Amino acid sequence: MVEPPKPSLRGESTRDALLDAATRVFAREGFASANLRQIAQEAGVNPALIGYHFHSKEGLYLAVFQRIVGCMREGLDPVLERIGRELEAPGAPAGARKEACLSLLLELIEGMLLTTVREHASWGELIARELSHPTAAFDHLYEGVIGRGQRALVGLLQRIRPGEAVEQTRLLAAGIAAQVLLVRHARAPFMRLLEWEAIGDRELDRMKALIRRNVKLLALGD
Repeated sequence: MVEPPKPSLRGESTRDALLDAATRVFAREGFASANLRQIAQEAGVNPALIGYHFHSKEGLYLAVFQRIVGCMREGLDPVLERIGRELEAPGAPAGARKEACLSLLLELIEGMLLTTVREHASWGELIARELSHPTAAFDHLYEGVIGRGQRALVGLLQRIRPGEAVEQTRLLAAGIAAQVLLVRHARAPFMRLLEWEAIGDRELDRMKALIRRNVKLLALGD
């Protein structure tokens, strides 16, 4: 069987430049107001290449989110895969099961925090737009990252707090995840409250310690 030709390095570079520019423009202007000529100009390429690589404005927008999801999954997939194996494993003694699930829960929340703190500023703006006014891109975001994280949180909490109503467990999972969402979607007031100019190693360590304490209280509390 003859292998299909591989994309040229120049073609990959052009595609990446368009995705970089589109991420900035879509975050700044929103999908409806974003102009393809402006995106091409910021990328330093001919506007016709947007159609060549992505077919349409909608295709470019979806490709931006596919890349965001791919980058986020690089940081979260390892712990999500371990959580999946834990939830599929035969039942262990209650104490050991609860301890293992709590450890994975803390690792997942910490991974979500690191992903949020280290992401590009434009990502947060784009994600916030999709959460407020979902488009087809939201499906990629939800199925690729958000939904997988939610299901993992609920599954772990069901092991930690067996017998609790499913709706209550889901509400608890939402409350735990909200601590990380605050950093993405309310960062300006969060930073001003703490009188921080940036989130460096010291600030990140403080946040990790507080979130770990809060998660333990929420997960184990009555």
